[in-house]
Amino acid sequence: MRTQYICIATFLAGVALGQVQKPDNPTTTDLLQQQDQQQSQTYQGPSILSRDKSLIGERGGKLLDFRFYGEVTGIYDSGLTPLSTDSQGNLVNVGGTYGEEIGFGVIGTRQWRRDKLSVEYKGSYRNYSNADRFSGTDQFLNLAYSHLLSRRLTLDLKETLGTTSLANGAFSYVPLTNTDLFAVPANELFDQRTNYLQSRVDLTWQHTARLSFGFGGEGFVVRRSSFALAGLNGYAARANAAYRLTRRQTVSASYVHTYFDFQRAFGDARVDTATLGYSVGLTRKWDFASQAGGSRVESLGLTQVALDPAIAAILGQGVSVVTFHRTVFLPTFEARLIRRFDRSALTVGYSSGVSPGDGVYLTSRQNAGTAQYSYSGYRRLTIGLNASYNNLSTLGQSLGKYTNLQGGTGITYKLVRDTHIQFRYDYRHYTTQNSFYKKDSNRISLGLAFSPGETPLAIW
Repeated sequence: MRTQYICIATFLAGVALGQVQKPDNPTTTDLLQQQDQQQSQTYQGPSILSRDKSLIGERGGKLLDFRFYGEVTGIYDSGLTPLSTDSQGNLVNVGGTYGEEIGFGVIGTRQWRRDKLSVEYKGSYRNYSNADRFSGTDQFLNLAYSHLLSRRLTLDLKETLGTTSLANGAFSYVPLTNTDLFAVPANELFDQRTNYLQSRVDLTWQHTARLSFGFGGEGFVVRRSSFALAGLNGYAARANAAYRLTRRQTVSASYVHTYFDFQRAFGDARVDTATLGYSVGLTRKWDFASQAGGSRVESLGLTQVALDPAIAAILGQGVSVVTFHRTVFLPTFEARLIRRFDRSALTVGYSSGVSPGDGVYLTSRQNAGTAQYSYSGYRRLTIGLNASYNNLSTLGQSLGKYTNLQGGTGITYKLVRDTHIQFRYDYRHYTTQNSFYKKDSNRISLGLAFSPGETPLAIW
């Protein structure tokens, strides 16, 4: 009940704030009608959560021009946990280990008259002095391309893919900020190789200056190196409509059908979600977006049940594994507030929905709250901060609730010309509410980055 009250209060607060804005200029309606007649530009307004949620290529409240960089850093990791046990049956915890990492990346956005391209890529090779099993290459690519096919029709393509062997740091917080990224691993229990891919395509039809329709779909794949963990195949298809009430306010409605098919594990899930949304540009620098609705989740899988004592005495075991087929209805809610300053940006978000889990936890209800801050200075300094909390409750499996608390900070400072010193710290605490698995993980990196350009390097 507490979560429902929070959702309702947040939504009503956003609507109320939207109503106390200064009224539109008297000529706004005429201008909208003129735009509709001429169709000289594509609809622009507050962000709509039923469409793409990503803030790719944006730091410090501004779109970045393309920046290439290379880096050499020293690293320290604590709490590295492979998927293996010792002779007593306890999970192996490597503890703290040092190493070196070299990397290369590019980040930025470029806009043309009819096109927009955003890229965020980071590749690195990591070597530990006393933990060779965790050494290797990590890659992350987030690529978005938008093309104005006509005055009414826009095509959006997005590709997200990567490979990682760490459960902490890097981009592990990204899916909690963008809940449509089903493939990117955010809640991994073990430090083991995970490969992922998600491809998305959307078409937006601007029917009038006020009314637009969106149609799209995506496919996603997750493969984990351990045969003990489930992989994932899946797809989603969506349709939505948005209506611009005023220059700053937009209402929307959406429907999404999502399918999860788990690999190396018996089970799948079909999720049908319908939501209503409200978005408002509170001022030129404040942007609030929300959506609320419900999901019908039909899941199939395996679970454990306790046996009758008499049956247990005959079989010599107290539990049995059985199949389950379950249909539940869950509330869905999401809200995001963005504040853009002159050289920085603050984003706060909350979501409650359905997740494909982490390879141990399969189809689950997820509640997540996130906060991010980024600052890009005029001359030398950039800062990034992120914090998040989320939990998973399975929809059928006999597993306790999973909770995850994580946060991090990154700083780059321009020393001379194209040379920057950079520092990053990430912390993560997660538990399955079972006393044998409560884990704290720390990651520290300190080194030099090299990037041509007059402005400070913003890569966090």
